[in-house]
Amino acid sequence: MSREAFRAAVLGLARAFVVAHVLLLLTLGYWGVVRAPRLLQRGDNARWQAFERRIARGRILDRRGQVLAETVTEQPELATRRYPHPSAVHVVGYQAWRYGAGLSASYGSAGAEGAYDAALRGDLGLGLRGMAAARILHRPQRGHDLLLTIDADLQDLAAAQLADREGAVVLLNVSDGAVLAMASLPVFDPAALDQSPPDPDDPRSPLLNRATQGRYPPGSIFKAVTLAAALEEGLAGLDDQVTDGDRAEWLGGLEVACGNNPPGVLAFSLEQAFGWSCNLTFARLGLQLGSERWARHALAFGIADAPPFPLPVAAGSVGTDEAPSGAELAGASFGQGRLLVTPLHMALLAAAVAGDGILPKPYLLADVPGVNWRRLADDQGGWRRALSPGGAEQLRRAMVWAAAEGWARPAQDAAGLALGGKTGTAQLDGNQEPHAWFIGFAPAERPRVAVAVLLVNGGEGSREAAPVGGRMLAAALRALDGQPVAVR
Repeated sequence: MSREAFRAAVLGLARAFVVAHVLLLLTLGYWGVVRAPRLLQRGDNARWQAFERRIARGRILDRRGQVLAETVTEQPELATRRYPHPSAVHVVGYQAWRYGAGLSASYGSAGAEGAYDAALRGDLGLGLRGMAAARILHRPQRGHDLLLTIDADLQDLAAAQLADREGAVVLLNVSDGAVLAMASLPVFDPAALDQSPPDPDDPRSPLLNRATQGRYPPGSIFKAVTLAAALEEGLAGLDDQVTDGDRAEWLGGLEVACGNNPPGVLAFSLEQAFGWSCNLTFARLGLQLGSERWARHALAFGIADAPPFPLPVAAGSVGTDEAPSGAELAGASFGQGRLLVTPLHMALLAAAVAGDGILPKPYLLADVPGVNWRRLADDQGGWRRALSPGGAEQLRRAMVWAAAEGWARPAQDAAGLALGGKTGTAQLDGNQEPHAWFIGFAPAERPRVAVAVLLVNGGEGSREAAPVGGRMLAAALRALDGQPVAVR
């Protein structure tokens, strides 16, 4: 072989080695950097399994220190998460694997278990030295406890009040948006997800958090939005008189009647029309407002947006992509048509009316004891202004009258104190039972707590949902005052 041929062969081999090394480095970089986080968290990653077994995962506690989630060791080298309050499963979430006998991550984690995983694992505030000790020196890692805003007794009471009926309860602190209770039924056993998971064809969908992800037509509770729009636009006042008691009219191609006023009472004020839930009055108000103005005020309440919250949330809808008009606007003005809301949306609406017109930012994390946790904290404060302070005051007045003299009276009777409220009975297509709704706040003067109650296919809001809302409001006030809550 000539010298030139030998040199060419050596250069070719050198180039091949260089290309091979570059490809190797790129491959190592891709799997070691880009794909590393996903590989690390795979359930079949033996190194990750071994590391996870050594973590003493933190507890999740309610606002008074009751245990909502903790790790227990059933036998050597086999630890599981225990959830003593099934009513809180959609808030607390789950860590769906057993440590020791082979880890399974088919469901992973959800709820507070997933949202605050860094704190529960102990990664929060660990620093480079602590991380090195945990990863390199294989020292056991201890997670941090979490203190949530929810009250375990209020959670249990909410589930008891729903009484195995499909639905949701959301209870908020008016002053700051702290979530005191967020119940969704049906529930499931988070500790048994990998052993006996819910049937994917189950029409009750137990994994769905109805409080934040379920979207439902609101019925007459949405009259609060139409009334707020009319008051804000100066279109009407609470003392204005209407004579709709025995009338039915075709509005935009939709026949609407009053139907809910007491027998023989044909003329009444707008405040009474709200408390007695007169569909005709509110359909007419919606058409007088017009499509654009009505939609603008509805959107100001955040209906079409997903509220800011650490758990998965759904956006609602005011109907079509464009503002509703004609028959659709007439129906939407009293809560029918293609409106869709979540119970969280409606609890925020009640809190805005109970306060100064600002929708609060709902939050869930109260504290991580002993840790500088502010970067994990939910951003507290106001979400957006829904109506003016004067408009909120007027709407409060109407809701207080509705609870004292109107269809929301069963809530006040159940609570044993003066409050504000509005019921809704959302009619559905076909032969389905309507959804029963209640929104409210308490006490009537200087409200401290707000609630939304939904019973899916539950019937009349006044009969079914209002008493639940009244009892929840009364119990929440007792809890905030440090008194015991009777769970029944």
